Amino acid sequence: MSKAKGTPAAVKFEIPDVDVNPFKLAAVGNLQILRTLVEPPESGKAIDVNAKDAFGCTVLVWAARNGYYELFEYLLTKGADIEAPSYGGMTALHHAVNHCRLNVVTKLLELGANVDAKDEAGNTPLHLAAGRGILNPVVSLLQSNANVNEVNAQGVTPLHKAVGAGHLPCVEKLLEARAEPNIANAEGNTSLHLAAKGGFDALVVLLLESKANSNLKNKAGKLPKDVALTPEIAKRL
Repeated sequence: MSKAKGTPAAVKFEIPDVDVNPFKLAAVGNLQILRTLVEPPESGKAIDVNAKDAFGCTVLVWAARNGYYELFEYLLTKGADIEAPSYGGMTALHHAVNHCRLNVVTKLLELGANVDAKDEAGNTPLHLAAGRGILNPVVSLLQSNANVNEVNAQGVTPLHKAVGAGHLPCVEKLLEARAEPNIANAEGNTSLHLAAKGGFDALVVLLLESKANSNLKNKAGKLPKDVALTPEIAKRL
């Protein structure tokens, strides 16, 4: 019987290789395969759960960053270091906060993760949460006694971050936690300068109610009213 025209003589089936890079597995939450690398058969060699990839990330950092909680919990039981810094000096807590992985944040805080750990720019997790306007992590970090007035390498506090981005709810929480409104950053700008420059009238009002000093000049010799985005804000100051 002749073969139909255009029909291949044989079909070759290929099974793709399974990627067993532990960092990639952690990044996509593949606990099933990663477990076989952490707990291999007797003939195999277990991976080091605290080894780092080219980005300086451990498997725990990838799990925390991407929110794979079951995998994250499993790695904790296998001795994963919660304080290991990754690229930019960011810890698992920095990553979890920055990506709003609330269950991971909660667990790390319960385990006593360094709430004031600094990345290479001097930012704590509270700086990141405040700058992103992510209220729940801000609250959790403050409840875990994060230093509300910690400054980064540019003299910036979490309050500066929240004010500069116009995040009213976060600003309210930070002020409730006794954030100091008159701290100046490396350029001499206070939170009131930043609120005025950003045109955030509600924040200007809130800061004034919280005893922000409108008579402090920045390093350019400017008062908050001098940098105000609108005449209305300048008049208020």
